[in-house]
Amino acid sequence: MPQHDDACTLLDEDHNQVARLFEQYKAAHDGAHQKLLARQIIQELRVHMKIEEEIFYPTFEQATGEAGLRQEGEHEHQEARELIAKLQKDPLDAKLMLELEDAILHHVNDERETMFLKARKTKSLNLVDLAVQIEARKSELTAGQPA
Repeated sequence: MPQHDDACTLLDEDHNQVARLFEQYKAAHDGAHQKLLARQIIQELRVHMKIEEEIFYPTFEQATGEAGLRQEGEHEHQEARELIAKLQKDPLDAKLMLELEDAILHHVNDERETMFLKARKTKSLNLVDLAVQIEARKSELTAGQPA
Protein backbone atom coordinates (compact mmCIF):
# COMPACT_ATOMS: atom_id res chain seq x y z
CA MET A 1 0.00 0.00 0.00
CA PRO A 2 1.40 3.43 -0.85
CA GLN A 3 2.51 5.50 2.14
CA HIS A 4 0.22 8.41 1.32
CA ASP A 5 -3.00 6.42 1.62
CA ASP A 6 -4.93 7.11 4.76
CA ALA A 7 -8.21 5.58 5.91
CA CYS A 8 -10.29 8.43 4.49
CA THR A 9 -8.61 8.13 1.09
CA LEU A 10 -9.24 4.37 1.00
CA LEU A 11 -12.88 4.76 1.97
CA ASP A 12 -13.30 7.51 -0.60
CA GLU A 13 -11.81 5.24 -3.28
CA ASP A 14 -14.60 2.79 -2.42
CA HIS A 15 -17.11 5.64 -2.78
CA ASN A 16 -15.72 6.50 -6.21
CA GLN A 17 -15.78 2.86 -7.33
CA VAL A 18 -19.46 2.51 -6.42
CA ALA A 19 -20.25 5.80 -8.17
CA ARG A 20 -18.62 4.40 -11.34
CA LEU A 21 -20.69 1.21 -11.03
CA PHE A 22 -23.89 3.26 -10.71
CA GLU A 23 -22.97 5.09 -13.93
CA GLN A 24 -22.27 1.79 -15.70
CA TYR A 25 -25.62 0.43 -14.51
CA LYS A 26 -27.46 3.45 -15.91
CA ALA A 27 -25.61 3.15 -19.24
CA ALA A 28 -26.21 -0.60 -19.58
CA HIS A 29 -29.19 -1.55 -21.71
CA ASP A 30 -28.84 -5.29 -21.37
CA GLY A 31 -30.72 -6.89 -18.48
CA ALA A 32 -28.04 -9.50 -17.81
CA HIS A 33 -25.36 -6.82 -17.62
CA GLN A 34 -27.52 -4.70 -15.30
CA LYS A 35 -28.04 -7.70 -13.00
CA LEU A 36 -24.29 -8.27 -12.88
CA LEU A 37 -23.67 -4.60 -12.09
CA ALA A 38 -26.39 -4.61 -9.42
CA ARG A 39 -24.66 -7.59 -7.74
CA GLN A 40 -21.33 -5.75 -7.89
CA ILE A 41 -22.83 -2.60 -6.40
CA ILE A 42 -24.47 -4.56 -3.59
CA GLN A 43 -21.28 -6.47 -2.81
CA GLU A 44 -19.13 -3.33 -2.82
CA LEU A 45 -21.57 -1.53 -0.53
CA ARG A 46 -21.86 -4.44 1.90
CA VAL A 47 -18.09 -4.74 2.30
CA HIS A 48 -17.67 -0.97 2.60
CA MET A 49 -20.42 -0.57 5.21
CA LYS A 50 -19.07 -3.48 7.25
CA ILE A 51 -15.57 -1.96 7.26
CA GLU A 52 -16.87 1.44 8.28
CA GLU A 53 -19.01 -0.01 11.06
CA GLU A 54 -16.38 -2.43 12.40
CA ILE A 55 -13.25 -0.29 12.08
CA PHE A 56 -13.63 3.32 10.97
CA TYR A 57 -16.68 4.51 12.88
CA PRO A 58 -15.71 3.12 16.32
CA THR A 59 -12.15 4.44 16.00
CA PHE A 60 -13.41 7.80 14.76
CA GLU A 61 -15.86 8.11 17.65
CA GLN A 62 -13.26 7.11 20.23
CA ALA A 63 -10.78 9.69 18.91
CA THR A 64 -13.23 12.56 18.37
CA GLY A 65 -16.08 11.88 20.78
CA GLU A 66 -18.46 12.43 17.86
CA ALA A 67 -21.12 9.80 18.63
CA GLY A 68 -23.69 11.74 16.61
CA LEU A 69 -21.73 11.48 13.37
CA ARG A 70 -21.25 7.75 13.92
CA GLN A 71 -24.97 7.28 14.59
CA GLU A 72 -25.87 9.28 11.50
CA GLY A 73 -23.56 7.15 9.36
CA GLU A 74 -24.97 3.93 10.75
CA HIS A 75 -28.53 5.19 10.23
CA GLU A 76 -27.70 5.96 6.58
CA HIS A 77 -26.22 2.48 6.22
CA GLN A 78 -29.46 0.98 7.52
CA GLU A 79 -31.44 2.93 4.93
CA ALA A 80 -29.09 1.62 2.23
CA ARG A 81 -29.51 -1.97 3.49
CA GLU A 82 -33.29 -1.64 3.20
CA LEU A 83 -32.97 -0.45 -0.40
CA ILE A 84 -30.44 -3.21 -1.14
CA ALA A 85 -32.87 -5.85 0.17
CA LYS A 86 -35.54 -4.58 -2.23
CA LEU A 87 -33.08 -4.35 -5.09
CA GLN A 88 -31.98 -7.95 -4.62
CA LYS A 89 -35.56 -9.01 -5.38
CA ASP A 90 -35.67 -6.87 -8.52
CA PRO A 91 -32.18 -5.86 -9.73
CA LEU A 92 -33.63 -4.35 -12.91
CA ASP A 93 -35.75 -1.78 -11.04
CA ALA A 94 -34.11 1.40 -12.32
CA LYS A 95 -36.16 3.62 -9.97
CA LEU A 96 -35.00 1.62 -6.96
CA MET A 97 -31.40 1.72 -8.15
CA LEU A 98 -31.68 5.50 -8.50
CA GLU A 99 -33.02 5.72 -4.93
CA LEU A 100 -30.04 3.70 -3.72
CA GLU A 101 -27.63 5.87 -5.71
CA ASP A 102 -29.17 9.05 -4.25
CA ALA A 103 -28.94 7.66 -0.71
CA ILE A 104 -25.32 6.62 -1.20
CA LEU A 105 -24.29 9.93 -2.77
CA HIS A 106 -25.91 11.79 0.14
CA HIS A 107 -24.03 9.55 2.59
CA VAL A 108 -20.74 10.04 0.73
CA ASN A 109 -21.13 13.82 0.80
CA ASP A 110 -21.87 13.72 4.54
CA GLU A 111 -18.71 11.72 5.17
CA ARG A 112 -16.53 13.88 2.93
CA GLU A 113 -17.78 17.18 4.31
CA THR A 114 -17.89 16.34 8.01
CA MET A 115 -16.48 13.02 9.17
CA PHE A 116 -13.39 12.85 6.94
CA LEU A 117 -12.48 16.50 7.55
CA LYS A 118 -12.79 16.03 11.31
CA ALA A 119 -10.83 12.76 11.16
CA ARG A 120 -7.95 14.41 9.33
CA LYS A 121 -7.82 17.23 11.91
CA THR A 122 -7.82 14.83 14.88
CA LYS A 123 -4.19 14.39 15.94
CA SER A 124 -4.88 11.28 18.04
CA LEU A 125 -6.31 9.45 15.01
CA ASN A 126 -3.60 7.65 13.02
CA LEU A 127 -5.29 7.37 9.64
CA VAL A 128 -2.37 5.54 8.01
CA ASP A 129 -2.46 2.76 10.62
CA LEU A 130 -6.23 2.68 10.29
CA ALA A 131 -5.84 2.27 6.51
CA VAL A 132 -3.72 -0.84 7.09
CA GLN A 133 -6.48 -2.32 9.26
CA ILE A 134 -9.11 -1.43 6.66
CA GLU A 135 -7.10 -3.00 3.83
CA ALA A 136 -6.61 -6.21 5.82
CA ARG A 137 -10.31 -6.48 6.67
CA LYS A 138 -11.34 -5.71 3.11
CA SER A 139 -9.07 -8.51 1.88
CA GLU A 140 -10.72 -10.91 4.34
CA LEU A 141 -14.22 -9.87 3.29
CA THR A 142 -13.53 -10.08 -0.44
CA ALA A 143 -11.46 -13.29 -0.42
CA GLY A 144 -13.00 -15.73 -2.85
CA GLN A 145 -15.26 -13.08 -4.39
CA PRO A 146 -15.17 -12.59 -8.15
CA ALA A 147 -13.42 -9.36 -9.10
